[in-house]
Amino acid sequence: MKVKITLALAFVLCLALSALAQDTTKKNDKMSQKMTPDQMLMNNERMAWKAIEDKRWDDFAKMLADDYQGFYNDGLHDKAAETAGVKLAGINNVTMSDMKVNWINKDIALITSLVKGNGMGREGKLEDFTSRTTSIWKKNGKNWLIVYHSDIVVKPM
Repeated sequence: MKVKITLALAFVLCLALSALAQDTTKKNDKMSQKMTPDQMLMNNERMAWKAIEDKRWDDFAKMLADDYQGFYNDGLHDKAAETAGVKLAGINNVTMSDMKVNWINKDIALITSLVKGNGMGREGKLEDFTSRTTSIWKKNGKNWLIVYHSDIVVKPM
């Protein structure tokens, strides 16, 4: 009897969580419809960094175009190298500011920002960082994907 009650409660909880998730998705869709194109792309950029911070690697990888290129001090990264690199970086506590969108055409935009956070340094220790970042987003059907990203570490003065 206790097993049946426990299963019934688990089922009801699953239904409730499913309904909540659908309601949240609808609210997010309505919010994105009210955003300007600039706000929507800045939100996408924030979501990419949040996926890295939350260790949601599949979500992050879905934001990268198949022909993605990332350019850093250690060279050019394709999509596979980028997703592997962010896993090793252990990035946390990300804050973003000074975001700006520059439209190249209606389907391509360049986003610059100042990103602060911490991650694994070269010696394997957690280090704070500040970077100036550049991402190029390209519309692919209804989705926007990152086709290029680069960042430059800002040295303290």
